[in-house]
Amino acid sequence: MERDELFEFLNAVKEYGLEYDLEWFYLLAFSGMRSGELCALKWSDVNFATNEIRITKTLYNPDNNMRKYELTPPKTKGSIRTVDIDESVMKLLKKHKVKQAEKRLVNRHKYQDYHDQNFVFCHENGYPFIQKNIIVRMKRLLKKTSIKKHATPHIFRHTHISMLAEAGVDLPTIMKHVGHDNRETTMKIYMHVTEKMKKNASEKINIHFRSVLNITNSQKM
Repeated sequence: MERDELFEFLNAVKEYGLEYDLEWFYLLAFSGMRSGELCALKWSDVNFATNEIRITKTLYNPDNNMRKYELTPPKTKGSIRTVDIDESVMKLLKKHKVKQAEKRLVNRHKYQDYHDQNFVFCHENGYPFIQKNIIVRMKRLLKKTSIKKHATPHIFRHTHISMLAEAGVDLPTIMKHVGHDNRETTMKIYMHVTEKMKKNASEKINIHFRSVLNITNSQKM
């Protein structure tokens, strides 16, 4: 997503989002993690003291049955990583954890088969949400925006790479942050952003130093 599209989508999340939408989409946008990695998160992976999340697994669920999930290693070896998370997003997670703890006390008695596995995002019965849940929620929110492009949760990884590139983060650090072993994938996005930044820099110079650059008119005939 371009910057204005991301802002528009996140505003739709704040205005029209259902339960968990705010935490899901802010975390995806500002962490670069895959949706399967998000679904697999457990509270033991979250460090509020350092504002970091450790990614060591992904959720595999080919049948879209929440009870038939598997936790498997991430996509690649490089995908096992620790990522810094913005403090404001961590505050969202901290509030979510408090609410979840309160509900858990009730739900343990409500569901005989309560699945107490400490997932960050789970249904009332404790079973984790799956990638399809996030896809459905995203489609719903996109309808509340003017964004016409086909977008899935994976787009937030590309958006996050763009944000890091715009912030001046070097390519190797970006690759490590998003867990990319394949340099080509990251490079395409990185080069697109940096080339755009160079063009913008040239335009800014032209605007601010137009009078100096107007050499032809300033020269005496």
